[in-house]
Amino acid sequence: MPRFRVSRKWFISGTVVAAALAALVLTLPITLTPGLRTRLTAALAERFDSEVDLETLRVAVLPRVRVSGSGVVFRHGGRRDVPPLITVASFSAEAGLLGLLGQPLRLKRVHLDRLEINVPPGGMRVGRDDSSPSGAPAGGVGDGAQPEGEGARQDDIPDEPGTPAERAPVIVDELLTERAVLRILRGDPAKEPRLFEIHHLSMRGAGSHEPWAFSATLTNPTPPGRIETHGTFGPWNGPEPARTPLDAEYEFRDADLGVFDGIRGTLTSTGAFAGVLERIEVHGRADVADFALDDVGTPVPLETRFTSLVDATNGNTWLKPVHATLAQSAIVANGGVVEREGEDGRTVELDIVMKDARIGDVLRLAVRAAAPPMTGVLGLTTKFVLPPGPGDAVQKMRLDGSFQIARARFTAGGVQGKLNELSQKARADDDDDDEGPADQVVSDMSGRFVMSGGVIRFSNVRFMVPGARVEVGGRYTFRGEALDFRGTVSLEAKLSQLTTGVKSFFLRAVDPLVRRKGQTVIPITIGGTVSEPKVGLDVRRTLTGN
Repeated sequence: MPRFRVSRKWFISGTVVAAALAALVLTLPITLTPGLRTRLTAALAERFDSEVDLETLRVAVLPRVRVSGSGVVFRHGGRRDVPPLITVASFSAEAGLLGLLGQPLRLKRVHLDRLEINVPPGGMRVGRDDSSPSGAPAGGVGDGAQPEGEGARQDDIPDEPGTPAERAPVIVDELLTERAVLRILRGDPAKEPRLFEIHHLSMRGAGSHEPWAFSATLTNPTPPGRIETHGTFGPWNGPEPARTPLDAEYEFRDADLGVFDGIRGTLTSTGAFAGVLERIEVHGRADVADFALDDVGTPVPLETRFTSLVDATNGNTWLKPVHATLAQSAIVANGGVVEREGEDGRTVELDIVMKDARIGDVLRLAVRAAAPPMTGVLGLTTKFVLPPGPGDAVQKMRLDGSFQIARARFTAGGVQGKLNELSQKARADDDDDDEGPADQVVSDMSGRFVMSGGVIRFSNVRFMVPGARVEVGGRYTFRGEALDFRGTVSLEAKLSQLTTGVKSFFLRAVDPLVRRKGQTVIPITIGGTVSEPKVGLDVRRTLTGN
């Protein structure tokens, strides 16, 4: 009997404990939810310096502790004049009771559904003009304007992460999302935002005072292509999000340049970037094995190595510099890709220099011939401007510069044949064996050029061949490859030496009238096309003086 009483006593005690635990389990979510909602929104608001709204929140403790909710909205600084900084349609999280009740509030694994991040126009800082990073002039980079200094200025260096003694208000051990969108909004609401689709994002330690390790896969909008990146982001700078640091590597492959009117090719780029959001320094390479202009269609390999400064809050980029190789010719370019006020899209402005390049590599882009129509050593300086908006890149492109070509020789038989013939006739000395065979005639060439509307206009073009100096101006039209040049040719030979027989005899009488300082000057025209040029010497005009 006593043993029965003891067993019954323990049975009753166990039943009471079980009932109490059951009651605790049933009531714990109800008890935790109001307090957790308050703590969670307050912690997020403190960490991200935002006004945070949470539409629903649910807590479950069986079979394990889980938190879920929907309708999460972050308004940075409480701003309502722009879309919310962050919205989350719904989320679910795993947690421990100590994590929910302790300080900081800690979630083990959080999954976000339909995460949207909206970067306000002009950058995230309120009341600051972020049209260019770190005080860089908002004017054209074509005039040499660059961000100040070669590296980050002292005031661009982010604050040191918090010491271990500091406690972040909320920490997420692992954050995951598969469907997310990053938008960079425009100052003009009528303009479409720059959109990045994030297919996958994983992050560890989010919310802490240490850098948050991440990996992400996203789609670049223009040119379209997939970017793989991994590194560290944060810690988040709540008062000034634009100064949140990041340090990562990236890989951008199979980007189709055909989305840009007038050019084509497939871009691959790899590299690394570091800095803060408003001033990211990127070191990388970008290669296009089949770069071509649509109107011409001859592919040329293009390889680049670059260092650039990027303002990720508005997308503006400064290049400092780009070292490129077009086929076998080196190019150095400095400038930027920036959005100007009143423009829809970004303007590319570059200062380009080529030294000891191959003219044939450049001409392969400009003419349809299987082989370039000229060989020689090219030196070139030019300002390059490509404005935004629809339209063929060749038609929109603007150039303004000068060039020099040493040892120029035309490979197209028509042009070189005319030069060979001109050189033979132009030499006053009949004994020209020391000049070499006629098909070896070469010339040095120089001039200025301006391009717009698909037409290059040349001025002060001068080139020399043995026995003659040619000075012309005119234009070359990309469509149709048409030539239209006029000028003069100064010959060592007398007018009578350009012909034979009776005509030569009669021209001897006028030789003194058309000679100036030992030269015979005759008007010249160059027309036709690159493949079928038409060169004319206007002797009649020389004789009549008209």
